Amino acid sequence: MSNIEEQNLTEFLLEVKAKMANITTSENIEINNINEYVLKNSGKFIRSKIIYLYGSEIGVRNQKLIELASAAELIHLSTLIHDDIIDEADLRRDMPTVVKKWGIKKAILYGDFLYTKTFQGLNSFDNTAIADVLINCAEALIEGEFNQLKIKDNSTFSKQGYFDVIEKKTAVLFSGVLVCLGIEAKLSEKQISELEQLGLAFGRAFQINDDLSDFKDSKTTGKAEYKDLMEGKLTLPMIFLLESLEKDKQKEVLKTVENRNFLQLKETLENSGCFEKARHERQVAINHCIEYTERFIKLGKLNELKVFLNSLLVA
Repeated sequence: MSNIEEQNLTEFLLEVKAKMANITTSENIEINNINEYVLKNSGKFIRSKIIYLYGSEIGVRNQKLIELASAAELIHLSTLIHDDIIDEADLRRDMPTVVKKWGIKKAILYGDFLYTKTFQGLNSFDNTAIADVLINCAEALIEGEFNQLKIKDNSTFSKQGYFDVIEKKTAVLFSGVLVCLGIEAKLSEKQISELEQLGLAFGRAFQINDDLSDFKDSKTTGKAEYKDLMEGKLTLPMIFLLESLEKDKQKEVLKTVENRNFLQLKETLENSGCFEKARHERQVAINHCIEYTERFIKLGKLNELKVFLNSLLVA
């Protein structure tokens, strides 16, 4: 990206953050305190970057991009608050979670508050079809969480089951915002469908990359090493390993996780080729992203977006 484009993106993200702060302001002081804390540590704004980079190219006005990005980020934030409650997580992005800092009751109420404020904001959208897409995304995210808990409780491990979960837990919001861009730009049904597939591929690559980063040093990835394993989440390398084993061997592996023998587990995953299988699946998803991107982005910008996608999706 050129310096000017970087600056434009930076200014766009600042406007998105300001819009989010404006949407979520409250008369309650404690809510505002939590709000300030959460918005100050609200991550990389990847969904906003996707909205800006693709939306700008297909001719969506900047103000519409800001509205869409702020709504998407607030939906994402709401799910993170609830995820941290479910996972009993102490840290997120090296900072205490809302549930750790304010307790479970206030964390639940604040997550609900964010959802409520987000949906109030959706009422101001000129195009109700866009609001409907985002509401459906929020519903699918919750269903995805239920599906993940079901897999964990039933001890059923399969690649397809994993992909079904991440389609709703991660990919659906990426897919949804790209569909919204297509609706706003008045693209054809075929083009909107292609944007939807682009979002699903991006979400798949993004989640697999996050899974792989669970086994890397936090200084490299910004994510605490073995965070997912400690929270009882089954990442794709783990799914590949468990899928290949008989029940008794599966129990041994799960016992290794329970005992937090993560170095031993990492060695097993490496020797069994499970990391390599996950990296392959990630590359397949990235290739699909690039394939669909080529249908919307002019040649001059295409190489920049390829670099962006690879840098973002390869830990």
